[in-house]
Amino acid sequence: MTVVRHGILPQAPHLLALISILATLAGCQTMPPTSENVTPASTIEQPGGPQPAATPTELPMPTVARVDLGLPPATLDPALVAPLDVAANDLVENLFAGLTSLDPDTGHVEPALAREWERSEDGLTWTIYLRDDVFWVRGNPETGQIEAVRPVTAGDVVYAIERACRAGTGAPLAGSLFGIQGCRDMYGQLPNASLGVRVLNDVAVEFKLTTGTSTFPAILSMPVTRPVPAELIDSAGNSWTHPTNVWTSGPFTLQPTVDPVAGYTLLANPMWPLARPGNLDIAQVSFDPSLEEALTAWQAGDLDVSAIPPSAVGTIPFDETSSYRLLARPAAAFLVASYDTPPMDNPNVRRALALALDRQALINTVFEPAGVPAIPAGVLTPPGMASVPTDDEVGVTYDPDAARAALAAAGYSGCSTMIPISLLTDDSVLSMALANRLAEMWAVVLGCQGRILLEQRPLQEVLALLHEPPGALQRQFRGPRPGLILLSWQADYPDAQHWLADILGCREFFPEAYLNSARPCVDADQQLIQAGSEYDEAVRAGLYRQVVAALFGPDGEMPVIPLIFHARALAVQPWVHISPSRAGALRFDRWVVEPSDRP
Repeated sequence: MTVVRHGILPQAPHLLALISILATLAGCQTMPPTSENVTPASTIEQPGGPQPAATPTELPMPTVARVDLGLPPATLDPALVAPLDVAANDLVENLFAGLTSLDPDTGHVEPALAREWERSEDGLTWTIYLRDDVFWVRGNPETGQIEAVRPVTAGDVVYAIERACRAGTGAPLAGSLFGIQGCRDMYGQLPNASLGVRVLNDVAVEFKLTTGTSTFPAILSMPVTRPVPAELIDSAGNSWTHPTNVWTSGPFTLQPTVDPVAGYTLLANPMWPLARPGNLDIAQVSFDPSLEEALTAWQAGDLDVSAIPPSAVGTIPFDETSSYRLLARPAAAFLVASYDTPPMDNPNVRRALALALDRQALINTVFEPAGVPAIPAGVLTPPGMASVPTDDEVGVTYDPDAARAALAAAGYSGCSTMIPISLLTDDSVLSMALANRLAEMWAVVLGCQGRILLEQRPLQEVLALLHEPPGALQRQFRGPRPGLILLSWQADYPDAQHWLADILGCREFFPEAYLNSARPCVDADQQLIQAGSEYDEAVRAGLYRQVVAALFGPDGEMPVIPLIFHARALAVQPWVHISPSRAGALRFDRWVVEPSDRP
């Protein structure tokens, strides 16, 4: 194996001292993992032969963050990462460079490994131009150094896409790549399937898509699209991501002598060429599945950041201090209105039901007692998606007076004459608890005692009713579809178009939309068509803002009633400034730690 020697490493002198510092840290840490055996360092030789001896100077201590992520990751393989495996997403985000980078706090898609891209006029052909200064690196346990193996190339990109599109790989989000020509056929193992991705040269890749779409840059930010090294996977097999074997390409790499059972030590990659806004040199990552010991260690100051255990979620004052954070996950719970079942065909009824819900009270009384962290949702699309409005001014809120006025405008003042509404949930305990609390709120705010009829069925039956309304024969023998159906959804890819069009779009304009609530198309659906082919990011975000206002604003269509966004709960010490702050995987290269503020 050839070791590439890259000559511009401004951070290397600082990192050369870590072997002694890690030994010092090991003596004062109470939480794993640490090691005294490996020094992250460059193997780069300075040009011009031997250098004159420098006057000895005292090197600064590295900046270290001690983090417990709770459950350990199921995998570090980017292709196999599941969307709700928070530890896996955190680690992959820091270890493997994406073609693009989605800033979950702003919704902007930014260049990363891909320095730029261009598309054909019809949007079907995309050419991605790669940086030539991003390297595969590894920690050498024998020399105690971080070594550059070789550059990340277009071949690594093509291999990653081919691998994800093969059904045998088992990529949970392979479906997000079906817009690439041939990927669906390859996944279905059809004969003569040909994938629309090819190497143009070492730093250029061509993608052929089945449909022109402005969502492609966001898809390129996903773990499933991250380049991986074919020769390492071929030689090491499933153990290629073990710290002793792995090559990484992101802002951090792994210390190879730390057993993953104890956790992972992430070391700042001295060959990372992109801007590093933070000051973190080392992230010591541990896992406590119960989280009880981790939270205790955080309270004692022995951890800088800790996931919060489910048992403590209901006791944490998230709104009272910045020491406790809720970051949205790519998942939401909402009620789907069946337009083919009166009175849910009446927009004022849908608005009244939406405005009558105190979502924070739902969280306080249903989700947190069950150990489920959540954020109130006034819209369908969770924070952290591309092109999602980043302020809290858009969306439905709790407004009892407006709710009663809307119900009166529907002709059902006081609710006594309203047609009873069936509310269908799956057969889980949490779903039924939520349904009962919803019925209680509607009874108190709108006077709808006894007008909400609760029903539970197995999840597959619920999903079938959401996807297609019952036919005439089914309605004859089983009655109409329930007026409201509770659904929780996790994103297939991180873009507003996925939530608003792929899930919610009217069937006339979006025949493959997941939900079929029998709703007619409105102007907002036409704007969604426009947004799906709008490549100016600012214009596209403006279109989504208009769509969200039309659907969930004061006079909104309200085709679904948003309830909550699922979240992760973190305890953060005051001397740590984490990123992101709203949603998404943790990005250690953007963290700022103020060691002088530690007690």
